[in-house]
Amino acid sequence: MSCPLPHEFFARPSPVVAADLVGKIIWRHGIGGGRLVEVEAYLPNGDEACHAAQGKTARNAMMFGPPGSLYVYVSYGVHHLLNLVCEEEGIPSAVLIRAFQPWKADLNLRRMRGDDNGDMPVRDIASGPGRAGQALGLDLTWNGQSLGRESGLIVADDGQRSAVQRTARIGISKADDLLLRYIAPGSEFLSRSPRWGENVAPPPVAPDRRR
Repeated sequence: MSCPLPHEFFARPSPVVAADLVGKIIWRHGIGGGRLVEVEAYLPNGDEACHAAQGKTARNAMMFGPPGSLYVYVSYGVHHLLNLVCEEEGIPSAVLIRAFQPWKADLNLRRMRGDDNGDMPVRDIASGPGRAGQALGLDLTWNGQSLGRESGLIVADDGQRSAVQRTARIGISKADDLLLRYIAPGSEFLSRSPRWGENVAPPPVAPDRRR
């Protein structure tokens, strides 16, 4: 049985939340979802890649919202990327959802991705932040909403635990040396597996397994 995570789960530093999110279930009511295998943390201080590094703007305002809020933005004018806001309200911190393993029936996820014939390999359905957002059917109307029954988007714990590794973030040009990408090692559903010689380390803080 899966239990939706309370908003208090997200009222912690984003690296801690990110490490604890790997292996959890992300689910949109009426659409579906899957098991999170890859996320990235963004810090409120000392992180040039964080959207709030230069202060609060109209675009990044939701990063300053309460924990458990959704920060959705458009990347390259096409992809809607999903971020889960962390820490206390007023502190700009979030975790980017990069990839999940489709769970159970994936028909609706495929349709959201434009695969009406079922030809797409399962690993390609949500292996990447743009693909994950599209598979869940997200757009800018989700920005500012909150995880839970009202939005229909939840993150839940079904009791299954996953090993977690961290690597440098990918797909960015600033602060790409910080080991803030958290992955389920060996998963075929990652957007990109660690390369030979790439710095891979365990989480710096043990995930809070009580949540």
